[in-house]
Amino acid sequence: MRLQRFLAQAGVSSRRKAEALIAAGSVKVNGTAVTTIDTNVNPSHDRVEVSGRRVHPETPIYRLMLKPRACLATLAPSGERPTLKRYLKQAEPGLQVVAPLDFPAEGVVLLTNDGELAQVIGKGRKLPPMTYHIKLRGLVGDVEAERLLKGWRWEGRTVKPESVDRLAATEKNTWIEIVVPEARPRALKAGGDLIRHPVLKISRIRLGGLSFEGLAMGGWRDLSRTEIADLRRRSGLD
Repeated sequence: MRLQRFLAQAGVSSRRKAEALIAAGSVKVNGTAVTTIDTNVNPSHDRVEVSGRRVHPETPIYRLMLKPRACLATLAPSGERPTLKRYLKQAEPGLQVVAPLDFPAEGVVLLTNDGELAQVIGKGRKLPPMTYHIKLRGLVGDVEAERLLKGWRWEGRTVKPESVDRLAATEKNTWIEIVVPEARPRALKAGGDLIRHPVLKISRIRLGGLSFEGLAMGGWRDLSRTEIADLRRRSGLD
């Protein structure tokens, strides 16, 4: 494994910052400082240190959870409000919630200790397409759906859906399905504001190729090797 990838997956830094640490001579492998980014290491046998502190490889964990509504998407305690810790009582050290959903929203979230993947998705550099079912106030017609499909900007980033389909409608509300490489629910709410149909509910039903199917609310499962490889590929990681 490339040294910079090892450091990124261990949560030391992003891969790019890891390369800077290596070039600066801050990283040692088996007691010897290395300065070339094409250095390979064996996580099972090699001793890697950064600025004198040993980096211990972690067993990679990739876990899909179906977050309920009215639940904070964190594993940390938060007063009286429920968190994902209620459903995953024995969370492994270093596990992060990737692509978290807001307190009122429900749907699939990713839990992992893969620091590299967490940084890529968390910073929005390369996001896999995510599928949402969204309830909007009022009757959303073709014109509004086409406007959403053109995209919009929110907090300095472009939100560009791959598809927008109407699922069902009443006189008061409309359900749409939107596929978009976007993990921020508030960015989706901005889309509703754009077409003057406030968002009432958000449910993320797919994260990349990962579906909520087979999971009860609060339930979780570990990903298969094939699913892990596909998720990393969709996130721009080899």
